[in-house]
Amino acid sequence: MSTRSHPRVVVGVDGSLHGLAALRIAAAEAARRGVPLYAVRVRSAASVPYALSEIDEAFVEALGGLPRNVELHREVALPPAATALTRRAVHAEDLLVLGESGRGAWHAFWSGSVTRGCLRKARCQVLVVPVPEMARTVWRPRRWSAARRDVWQRFDEEQPALRG
Repeated sequence: MSTRSHPRVVVGVDGSLHGLAALRIAAAEAARRGVPLYAVRVRSAASVPYALSEIDEAFVEALGGLPRNVELHREVALPPAATALTRRAVHAEDLLVLGESGRGAWHAFWSGSVTRGCLRKARCQVLVVPVPEMARTVWRPRRWSAARRDVWQRFDEEQPALRG
């Protein structure tokens, strides 16, 4: 293990609302600490050429452009995401910033939450950015509840016809 004396902020990049919130926090934290910001996009080998442009697009959506007040490093990593991110933030002085999807423990259990994986594997501080309020209000209803609601709506509409 090398003895790097310069801490850094590492952030996982995706296009989700919680990911963009984490990107804003990571850029602000890197500027506040005066350390470089490493933006990491985890993609399969086939889509690596597009990943750097996805990082740039995420910065445009989150901040209106690339941050000018921090030293920015853009990286593409191969899955699994939790391993890729924790391998880049290995020193105690580093900070790993992640966005929490807010979909709950049940979703995290079945889908293999990146945040949970990073919390288990990290050797540095991890800052988990909660879901923005806007993201909580725009969640679509679950499929099963929407389907069940449609069945009852159809029943209410057809019920008068059944009565005669």
